[in-house]
Amino acid sequence: MRVQRQAAFSLLSAGLFTLVLPSAVLAKSKGGTLMGKLTVTAPARKAAASANASTDEYGNSQNSPTAAPPTLPEEVVIYLKKVPGKYEAPKKHVQLDQKFLQFTTRVLPVLKGTTVDFTNNDPVYHNVFTNSQLNKFDLGRKKKGETVSVKMTQSEVPVKVYCEVHAAMKAFILVLDNPFFTKAGPGQTFRIGGIPPGTYTLVAWHDYWEPVEQKVTIKKGKTTEADVTLDKVQE
Repeated sequence: MRVQRQAAFSLLSAGLFTLVLPSAVLAKSKGGTLMGKLTVTAPARKAAASANASTDEYGNSQNSPTAAPPTLPEEVVIYLKKVPGKYEAPKKHVQLDQKFLQFTTRVLPVLKGTTVDFTNNDPVYHNVFTNSQLNKFDLGRKKKGETVSVKMTQSEVPVKVYCEVHAAMKAFILVLDNPFFTKAGPGQTFRIGGIPPGTYTLVAWHDYWEPVEQKVTIKKGKTTEADVTLDKVQE
């Protein structure tokens, strides 16, 4: 009897998986994949003025230098325009922190409705703000350890982010309509999966190099290859 119960349970379990898995696989099979290599032939970004001077808690310069902050990697946001469908923003927050008198990433792509957490990890005050009219925020002066959360409610490319205390600090948030985006550095390969079939505009966006656009056609269950080259600096 015990063996029969175990066998019945195994069959039931197999039956449940038979009901659940095919729908997930089917949903996945309806989409296509976009892959490509990012090449940058445009001149490299000029080195920014040193931002590692010591400051007091209000950002006033001091005489003694501090250790140089880490250099942020150059990242390009690859995304698709006008992909049909309704997409729910993730419940998990994303971070755009301040550390070493700079933002922890220069470009941050998010799905519309995503909440961004801004945490000050420096021993000085920061006042993070934007001049955006669609996604307005001004966090006020925050000391080390303080976090403020902002929900990005409107599509906008880009939301320019600054610090009122430290003029050299700058970041860019790309608030996008769909989740079909990724980031890649020069010479890297990018991949976006699960895209509904159709013809779309692929955008490669960077804050220093001139963004480029090109048409791509996505087919069900297929991989579309589309290499991207950035060859100009923004004027």
